[in-house]
Amino acid sequence: AFNNIKVGLPWKKDTVMGSQIDERQLNKILNYVEIGKKEGARVICGGHRITDGELAKGCFMQPTILADVDNKMRVAQEEIFGPVLVAVKFKDEDDAIRIANESDYGLGGGVWSHNINRALRVARKVNTGRMWVNNYNNIPAGASFGGYKKSGYGRETNKMILDAYSEMKNILISIGDEKFGLY
Repeated sequence: AFNNIKVGLPWKKDTVMGSQIDERQLNKILNYVEIGKKEGARVICGGHRITDGELAKGCFMQPTILADVDNKMRVAQEEIFGPVLVAVKFKDEDDAIRIANESDYGLGGGVWSHNINRALRVARKVNTGRMWVNNYNNIPAGASFGGYKKSGYGRETNKMILDAYSEMKNILISIGDEKFGLY
């Protein structure tokens, strides 16, 4: 299924993934793939720049899966910001949560499960600013954006960002002639 992700030009309707922002970012991602391989990861698919056809002149990269990844590897501990899935084995639910939370970063994550109670339990325990359940990167308008730990600070794209510039005050007025409350 990963090989079926359509990489293409952004104006084409069948495109699922477009170009990286620039040559520098593409090279950074490709360098992470090489770092992963040197540390013992295995490339299951992808891992290369797309160099043929109408995409050859752009900064397009094949979606990539790195397997046999240990959670101490750089590819598991740093934010790659590219089309690279890093697969780390885990023993059980608690181990998966522990592994996810060992990172210094916490921008976003996802969990898939037929058991919605389990998925919600995991989503609550993983330290990220945004967690998807049974989907990924579906961002509704108005949903706040921001990470935990070293993945930024504050929240964006939501009215709650104004809270940082405001102080809350309650003014409670009695408009009746009779005593209300204690006084």
